[in-house]
Amino acid sequence: MTGSRVLMVALSSWSLTACVEQAPDVPTEEDLKAARANILSQAPTPKLAVNANLEGRVSVLGCDVDTDVVEPGKAFTITTYWKVNQAVTDGWRMFFHVNGASKSQFINHDHTPLQGKYPVTQWKPGEILRDIYKISLPGNWQGNEVNIYTGLWKGPLRMKVTTGPQDGDNRVLLAKLPVRSTGAGAAPVSSGPVPGRKRYLARKVKIPPKIDGKLDDAAWKDAPETEPFVATMTGLPVEQKTTAKLVYDDKNLYIAFQNADTDVWSDLTKHDDKLWTQEVDEVMIDGDGDGKTYIELQVNPNGTTFDSYLPTYRQNQNDWESGMKVGVKVDGTLNKRDDVDKGWTVEIALPLEAVKGRAEKGPQIPPKVGDMWRINLYRMDLPRGKPQVGSGWSPPMVGDFHALDKFGELVFADEKGAIGPAGAPAAGAAKANPKGLPLTGRRAPSPITPMTAQPAAQPAAKSQGRK
Repeated sequence: MTGSRVLMVALSSWSLTACVEQAPDVPTEEDLKAARANILSQAPTPKLAVNANLEGRVSVLGCDVDTDVVEPGKAFTITTYWKVNQAVTDGWRMFFHVNGASKSQFINHDHTPLQGKYPVTQWKPGEILRDIYKISLPGNWQGNEVNIYTGLWKGPLRMKVTTGPQDGDNRVLLAKLPVRSTGAGAAPVSSGPVPGRKRYLARKVKIPPKIDGKLDDAAWKDAPETEPFVATMTGLPVEQKTTAKLVYDDKNLYIAFQNADTDVWSDLTKHDDKLWTQEVDEVMIDGDGDGKTYIELQVNPNGTTFDSYLPTYRQNQNDWESGMKVGVKVDGTLNKRDDVDKGWTVEIALPLEAVKGRAEKGPQIPPKVGDMWRINLYRMDLPRGKPQVGSGWSPPMVGDFHALDKFGELVFADEKGAIGPAGAPAAGAAKANPKGLPLTGRRAPSPITPMTAQPAAQPAAKSQGRK
């Protein structure tokens, strides 16, 4: 095949990075074969021409969008055309950002082309790639426009945009699209319950669990198990099951993860290292539910920890220390990659005072029965010879683990799992919530019906994604 070539890249849902980045993309020969099969002979002319140049190595020709006006909550498709002028073999990746008028309106849609089959490092000079990608703005999107940016990144760097429209931070401006108003004449944006939001009722315990990773204490006996974590990008089952339990007392919040894993490993042993690039369990907590300040905690299979305070979206302060204590137990052989393991468990004791991070104010400590925090739970799994898989309790459905609006709710119950007067439902009765419940603020109404806590484990399943 000669002349310019076009690669059609369908990018609906592939694994995204943990906090910042993942292990290098290494496509199989089968992946590359699938990519080559979609290299066409002619490049279409985009309706929205961009013609941006990145250091002479690649060009962003432009894009097509399948709608004239974006509607919040309704998916639309953007097709981006890239031209490869020189091979890009030194670790660069594609980023894809969706921004509103304010900095807080940011959605990360970073992705590897063709569902992970054709990373940037495999692009060949002369190719013209067509990336087809679906995006959906949240239903409560504020503002009348959305800006879409793209480019290439590596670690802390972005490839310089030498010509073409950009934001001054080496992000190519692909499109500035109008957004249909959610004001008068449009469907109202409810400040009440959001259908399907996850909720977990944490029981109070008199005797705290011993933090050894074994999960054999009386404190865990009656604690309901979450539903199995699902793929963060699609909400589909994943191959290796993960569930969690939470309990509390007047001093600590206790969190337990149970991970099925045939290949338990991690060679990262330094505190606050990039644990998310290998295998890790993760907790994010927005204690006062303000959608701004939150904390991030991680534990890997060898007991190494990461903790960070974020005064605002993705502004990590890794020098902050949570004071958490952790215990890990491996059912198998840690870091022996050629055998078959069964899994690993994690136990965390987080001081309640730590949930506010460095903020002057936070939620009431200790919490009262019925108080509510926003929380999400994740796992990154990297089996031998397979891509990294991201799963979560409340899947963000975008490539961003820091999507605070997708966090579930942690409601503090009494020792019997109730948060209201006698007769209020106990934790463990996973039911629908047709009447709806407040989803923000610090106190849940009573009585309340938990939406996600379950007393029994669920069958294992399959897929991937990360932030």
